[in-house]
Amino acid sequence: MRTTDLQSEIVQLIKDERDTSILEAIRTLLYRVRQGQVDDDLTAEDIAELDRHRAEYLRGEGTSYTAEVSLQRLRSGKR
Repeated sequence: MRTTDLQSEIVQLIKDERDTSILEAIRTLLYRVRQGQVDDDLTAEDIAELDRHRAEYLRGEGTSYTAEVSLQRLRSGKR
């Protein structure tokens, strides 16, 4: 996929997104990448877990958190 195609797809996904916690997470990730703070890529297990959580969210199950709360929970060891 070309860079411009990928950018267009991402822009459209962001325009359609209404969940501010997802948008904040995207913003946080982009800031971290630009600042060189991203250490490792996601593993297949990480992606599978994210997919499970997204499916729960789309079914109206589970809980969503702001980026700040998510980071606090990760730092404190809570899942």
